[in-house]
Amino acid sequence: MTMPLLGRMALALSLSAAAFAPVSASAATLSLWARASSSNAAQHMVDLWNESHDDKVELTTIPDNQMVTKLATSVQAGDVPDLISFDLIFMPDFMKAGFLTDLTATLGADPNQEKVAQAFKDLATYDGKLFGTGFTPDVSILLYNKDLFTAAGLDPEKPPTTIAELQDYAAKIHATDPDNISGYYFSGSCGGCNIFTQAPMMWGSGATLLPAGPDTPVMEGPGVVEVLTMLKDMWDAGIIPESAESDTGANFTATFETGTVGMQGSGGFAISSLKANHPEMNFGIAPLPGIKDGDQSSFVGGDVIAIPTGAKNPDLATSFITWSLTDEAQLEGLAKNLILPVRTDLADNQYFQAEPRYITTAEAVAIGQTPYAFHFNDMVNADQSPWLTMIQTAVFDGDVEGAIEGARETMLEIAAD
Repeated sequence: MTMPLLGRMALALSLSAAAFAPVSASAATLSLWARASSSNAAQHMVDLWNESHDDKVELTTIPDNQMVTKLATSVQAGDVPDLISFDLIFMPDFMKAGFLTDLTATLGADPNQEKVAQAFKDLATYDGKLFGTGFTPDVSILLYNKDLFTAAGLDPEKPPTTIAELQDYAAKIHATDPDNISGYYFSGSCGGCNIFTQAPMMWGSGATLLPAGPDTPVMEGPGVVEVLTMLKDMWDAGIIPESAESDTGANFTATFETGTVGMQGSGGFAISSLKANHPEMNFGIAPLPGIKDGDQSSFVGGDVIAIPTGAKNPDLATSFITWSLTDEAQLEGLAKNLILPVRTDLADNQYFQAEPRYITTAEAVAIGQTPYAFHFNDMVNADQSPWLTMIQTAVFDGDVEGAIEGARETMLEIAAD
């Protein structure tokens, strides 16, 4: 069937106009990998970005125990995501292996990067270059039961500010009901739990723990002997329940939730968990103490964000990273959802005002550290890691000095690889 003349003319005009019309660039979709344990926080950030940007971010959740292998194989295959969010303790290994893109020029010129917690900046630096920044943090704190404090004659608004006070308070709490109440708890067969909760009491006192290389100090300085001795003494006195020795982390929070434990090291995540599951519990949050008042510290954990080597959209990925440090992202993406900001200047924000325990936890990010060590898993998280072996030998076997020397020797062997 032949098209009428007017129809042919209209078609010709429309084709001609299309030929000379400017071509608009299509919006891109960035891929972001995040480990499962931080994917909820990452999703909040992704949703907020996608609401106001033409270029979208698509989140893929990776099981925590698969992230290291998956990134390594993807870099080698040349098929990487545009962005990756992962446990910050792997940052030294990933930077050394060449898995990440140098972001020194961009982040170095970003005033918001200056406000990021120092622990994140330290962990993301290798050979003087910056390869990422903080994304979704968590931090260790001292969790304590205010009702058990009151029952022991202690001021529930005055948590311990030294390890000597911690031991004294724990003994008094246990003494109120020795058969049912424990003064302190920790997961004695969990290396990661103990680097998170016991190590800050050591390095806050001045100790250097894990080696950054074969020639750096290891398990040296004030705090190492003192903290291990405190734990040993509390174990010997029955202040710590027997179940602690075999706990691989399965009961890291469950034992405190029974209401029979006075204090334990925990994380900021405990606030929302306890409020949701045990609204009846009257609990407090405080920095982890050291030898002297003022030695308080924390383990800054959580995730960094970086761009894998070979990413297809590095410029847009960089834009997302710098946006993630803005007031909008930090407050509306994180704090609004009761997630800690990575910027220390935003610890006291409008979303935390109704729950001051979040402010205390956010402030701990500014005073915390994260060990800069290669082969962190071998040194700390492995079943027979030197860190865990040291804890168990010192506390449960009573050989503090031998435990430290054994850990030092094995850690230096690992660092030499």
